[in-house]
This record gives sequence, C-alpha cells and structure tokens, in this order.
Amino acid sequence: MASEEIAAPVERDRLPVVNDEIAADENRYRLIQILGDGGYGTVFLSQNSQNRNIAVKTEKYSKSMLHIEVNVLKAANAAKCKHFCQLFDYGTCKPDYVYVVMTLLHKDLHKLRSDMPERKFSFSTSLRLAMQTFNAIEELHSIGYISRDIKPGNFAPGHKATGEGRTIFMYDFGLARRYLDKNRNIIPSRKEVGWRGTTRYGSIIAHKRQDLSRRDDLESWFYMLIEITRGSLPWRLVTDRAQVYAAKLAARQGDGRAAFLSDTPPQYNMLLTWIDALVFEDTPPYSKFYNILEALREEKKIRMHERWDWEDETSTVTSKSETEQHRK
Repeated sequence: MASEEIAAPVERDRLPVVNDEIAADENRYRLIQILGDGGYGTVFLSQNSQNRNIAVKTEKYSKSMLHIEVNVLKAANAAKCKHFCQLFDYGTCKPDYVYVVMTLLHKDLHKLRSDMPERKFSFSTSLRLAMQTFNAIEELHSIGYISRDIKPGNFAPGHKATGEGRTIFMYDFGLARRYLDKNRNIIPSRKEVGWRGTTRYGSIIAHKRQDLSRRDDLESWFYMLIEITRGSLPWRLVTDRAQVYAAKLAARQGDGRAAFLSDTPPQYNMLLTWIDALVFEDTPPYSKFYNILEALREEKKIRMHERWDWEDETSTVTSKSETEQHRK
C-alpha cells in the first residue's frame, strides 16, 4: 500500500526582513533598515512608492495588538491631535504579520537620555519635555483612551527630515484601553486585573493589580519627569516588583519623599500631591498642571523654542542613528 504524503506544515508568523517589500492596495513599502525590534514585531525605516521615508511597524499575525494602535491613531488623527503620528496605511499579510505605516520619528526619549552626560537632560529640556508629554497624555484622554504604559521609550521627537523635530510624539499603544463608552461615560472599574505597564513606571494602583484610569497615566508621567530631570529613579536597579512597590510607597513620606524629590523644583512636590489625591473616576485638573509648569518655565526664563539637548549631540551623527526610534 502506497504511503500517503504528509503536507509540510505552513509556516506562520514570519516577520518581514530588510529589503522585503510590502504591497498594499495603493502603495508599496520597501523595508530599508531595522529601527527597533522585540519578541513579536519589528519597526523599519521604509520608503513608499513616492520615495518618502516613513516608519512601518510589523507584528506577528497571531500575537498582534496593532488593531488597538490603529484605532487610537485613527481617533487622534480625526481629532487633529498634535502629538500623534499620522496613520498612513495599515493591513494584514496572512498568516504572517500585521503592519502599520506611520510618521517617521527620531530616537525615543529613553535612548536620547542615555546619550546624555549623567543620563539626564538640562532643566530647560526636561521641563519642556514635561509640558509636551503631558499635553500628549491629555490629548489621548480627550479621545477616550488611557495608555497604561507611559514611559520615556514611548515618546520621541519628530524626525528633522519632516520638519517636526520640535514636537514630541507619543506612540506604541499596545496596552491602551478605552475608558469611555460610546456615550462618553466612564467605564466602571473592573476591580482586580492583571499587571499592565512597565514596572519602573507603573502606578501604585497598578502594583495593587487594580483597574487603571487617567490618574495612573499621570503618575507614570511623574516618574518619567523625575527620571529625565534627575537622571534616575530610586528604584532604577530594583527588578523585584514588590520591592519597587515598596520603594514607591517610601517615596511618598518623610525622608523618602525628600530624597525622591531632591534636585527638583518644589512645585514638583505639589504635582505629586495632586496626583495622589485623584481617584478612579476623576478628571485630572490638567489646567492646574499646565499653570504650574508654565509658571516654572517663566520663573526659570526658559523659552519654548530653545534647542533640545540632543540637537547639539546629533548634529554630526550619521543618518542611521538619526532615524533610530520606536524602541520596543
């Protein structure tokens, strides 16, 4: 009896590689260089059919959360949000990967800070970053979403080739979630949930495994603010999540709070107090935060259009490093 041939298994989740070309309905995208990669996906510097440089983000078909990113960017573009990438295209190459085509950005803030002396920015740069990233978070909240993963690696200045180098963009919305229903009412808390976010920047509520809200985005933003201003957080070298939680609690009281906020303006103490007073349903007092930051800018005589710290650092760097971004 003749043996039956067994068909070879179909390979799935094969991500594209450099020099591949993605053929979409109305455009083609040539993948030129890897900008960032992770377990489930890769981001490429790419060119479209008109030889315009853009970013193409790809994720494995079976693991992709890019549909969330697409929904966020669609809503942000419709609302003309200033701090969000333009969504040019998206699609699926079954059964391998999903892709999103968007604005090309510069290095992210995590990488830019790592390049700085003492791993921190000047106060001028850090304060202006605080203002723009806070504005980006408010824009995200205004379209009905929370990030649940606010961190320096999810913000980047625009690429100088696009003329948007002075604007800070928020990106990577794989953990984002709607907090408003279709009637723009707040979706009730689900009480206990799994961990969401990045341990270093996660909120106290995240450590308690409770549902996150707008206040938690602001708490993560505050940790980011302290880090880019001072150069590090007290729990920077701690990997155990329970110990990080304990360190964040200690940063709220007595000597621990004084150490946490050392070398920062006294106004930052007020910001932390306001954040800690918020509860799940609260709309953050965005204007109060802006007023504090703006008053601080005027007090320090900082002009909004001063050069960013990295602009001097990158003026002679190769085009490859100039296009690095989208840290996974």
